Amino acid sequence: MVDALLRAPSPKAIRHRAFGPSRLIGFLANSREVTLIVLIAALSVTMTVVYPDNFATWYNFSAVMLNAAQTGILVTGMMLLMIAGMFDLSIGSTLAFSGVVAGALVSWWGLPPELGLLGGIVAGAALGALNGFIVTRIRINALIATLATMAIYRGITQLLSGTGITPIGDDFATYGQSVFLGLQTPFWVMLFIVIAGGWAVARTRFFRQYYFIGGNARAAQLSGIRVQRLTLIAFVIMGGLAGLAGVLGAARLNSAVVTAGLGIELAVITATVLGGASLRGGEGSVLGGVLGVLFIALVQNTLIINGIGVFWQNIIIGSVLLLAVSLDRFKQVHRG
Repeated sequence: MVDALLRAPSPKAIRHRAFGPSRLIGFLANSREVTLIVLIAALSVTMTVVYPDNFATWYNFSAVMLNAAQTGILVTGMMLLMIAGMFDLSIGSTLAFSGVVAGALVSWWGLPPELGLLGGIVAGAALGALNGFIVTRIRINALIATLATMAIYRGITQLLSGTGITPIGDDFATYGQSVFLGLQTPFWVMLFIVIAGGWAVARTRFFRQYYFIGGNARAAQLSGIRVQRLTLIAFVIMGGLAGLAGVLGAARLNSAVVTAGLGIELAVITATVLGGASLRGGEGSVLGGVLGVLFIALVQNTLIINGIGVFWQNIIIGSVLLLAVSLDRFKQVHRG
């Protein structure tokens, strides 16, 4: 009895372990939404105090929301894929291809803007379906498959349009440049997609199946879940959302450029992992992903206001991705 008491940790040691660094890291890893909200609030307050004339203005707020809109749309689809244990590296190329298709339908073929928008979205969904077919039917790893199609889609886009299509048309541009309550159309589209996607993933039986696929695809298959079909659908949704982001971007600029979405994969995957998605699948929420988008958008805005170059932005986003993956790894190790 005495030996057991001597070996038992002291109350001070227990308190130290309860509030030590490992517990803090564990909290950050397991409460991504709360952590991101705190970080967003802290960064916003700091920038408001330090740069009240540059940061705390409606113009700057609307610019941040507009820049976050494209990434927010893409994160909704990427979160669904990562919950299922997949991801898509070709989203930037799909985005550019869809913008060019929409621009060609309107500018070259003279179709109404609405058909151009629809054609671009359908084109993106078709490329997503091709990705899904390669992954589910030919059974090529998603990393290799979408890395290959990233180059293929970008090359096809350049062959179709050369340097791009500009201008597309004022009627088409209206869909990306219209302003409602001081914010441009892409923001409102993102808000709708995020709310609808977040509700569907969190509340509907159909989309909840993706958590089982990401947790254990084999067990999900044995329990009657049609894993390949659902995976294909997830890639189609991702492609369609990339197409939507592409046509909105082309409409906002009134121009479809080949370099649209170049490198956006890094920001999207970073925001998705930062928002709670696991590289192993089975975890994450659309809300967390969007909070990750807002945090990255604020960080980029902070760097711009401070006059820090674009190369540093890439370094910082890459560092944030490493930090997010490290937190995910820490959570997996301590859970095991």
